[in-house]
Amino acid sequence: MGAVLLLLLSACGSGASEESPARHPGVRSDFDGDGYGDLVVGDTTATVNGKYAAGFAAVLRGSARGPRLEGPRVVTQNDLGLGKAGEGGAFGSPDTSVTADLDGDGRADFVTQAGRKTVFVVWGSDQGLTGTAARLTGSAPLTGDVDGDGHTDLVVGTGEDNAVRILLGPFSRQGTPRRSVSLDLTPSDPEYPVAVPAALGDVTGDGKDDLLVSWSILADYAPVARATVVYRGAADGKLVEGPRLEDGFYGSTLTTADVNHDGYADVVAGLPCEMLGDSMVPVGGSRLMILYGGTLKTSRVTGDTTGLPVKGPFMPCTFGGAPAAGDVDGDGYPDVAFSVVPRTGPEEVILLRGSAGGLTTEGARAVPGGSAVLLDSYGSRAAELVVRGREGIQVWRGGSRLLSFKETDLDLGPEIARGGHGLSPVR
Repeated sequence: MGAVLLLLLSACGSGASEESPARHPGVRSDFDGDGYGDLVVGDTTATVNGKYAAGFAAVLRGSARGPRLEGPRVVTQNDLGLGKAGEGGAFGSPDTSVTADLDGDGRADFVTQAGRKTVFVVWGSDQGLTGTAARLTGSAPLTGDVDGDGHTDLVVGTGEDNAVRILLGPFSRQGTPRRSVSLDLTPSDPEYPVAVPAALGDVTGDGKDDLLVSWSILADYAPVARATVVYRGAADGKLVEGPRLEDGFYGSTLTTADVNHDGYADVVAGLPCEMLGDSMVPVGGSRLMILYGGTLKTSRVTGDTTGLPVKGPFMPCTFGGAPAAGDVDGDGYPDVAFSVVPRTGPEEVILLRGSAGGLTTEGARAVPGGSAVLLDSYGSRAAELVVRGREGIQVWRGGSRLLSFKETDLDLGPEIARGGHGLSPVR
């Protein structure tokens, strides 16, 4: 199957040349265009003007000294002038928020879902996120460049079974895309009734981002992934269903990054657990899997992998959670962070290094905490590791903890009552 799959994907493009530029973490979340990435944290359980779990997002500006706690920009749905915050709206949820430059002005914009089928775009400016926003219909936003024209595109669910809309950028400040394409993702294999858009990345190396879709079975709480299918990017935005990736390559969370710096996006899949009525260890065990774009070779990291900085055994259903990617040492190879919970200790985040040979445990390290993002808030072309843990949010650079703060350390204003979940960083 591997040879056939490689042929099908290679037909999309010949890959990047040796002159391909180094892929460092840029300023994806630089809302004010000053060259420093801004840190976004949110609490979906916070009460806003009496509405429980309406949620908020708080922006900490990046600087030469890292994220600044002073004067955070706090945004709720009420600030946008596009309808009032509703109970359970979960505005600013890390699970349904992304940052990207949708209007092409060189400043990142904040894209977040609120409620079941509303997506807000809060526009960046010289002053950061000012509250100027657009309201779109959709859910679970993903960003990338699916048509290869250099402008950011937006993929959103429609609320209809297995249907998405691809909104081709650039966008106007009213939220109008250059063009819109509808796409039916209904799986061609009837064994899988549900298709879930999971990630975007140029797996084929042709300069257009591909859509990774999880073919899933139905369960009590949410669809459970069982296979991953590539929908190939296209110049007209009409993505075409490509091959199904290697059997067994799927995850509850997917992310993409070129960890071996060969010009192809690699797919990282975290699969700590499956919710099949009860929490269950996946067949084959909890794991982190990597599929390398171009060659389509796969590798896996488990609790038995040699060289991990955290020793097992691990608690069931905890290894490989919430993978995130970014280049922490500035060598041009993105690194991958994921969470684990040892049986004999607190939750930790493991950071594995990218290299020409792929993801490696050589030089791996760990820090206390759970979910993580990687962000260049210093403008140094190397990412910091931002971790949510028992002590709140911690920012790590190299092996040093530079900043630690909790929700109580931020001035959120009188309309917000803190929730019980605490802050989480937005990817």
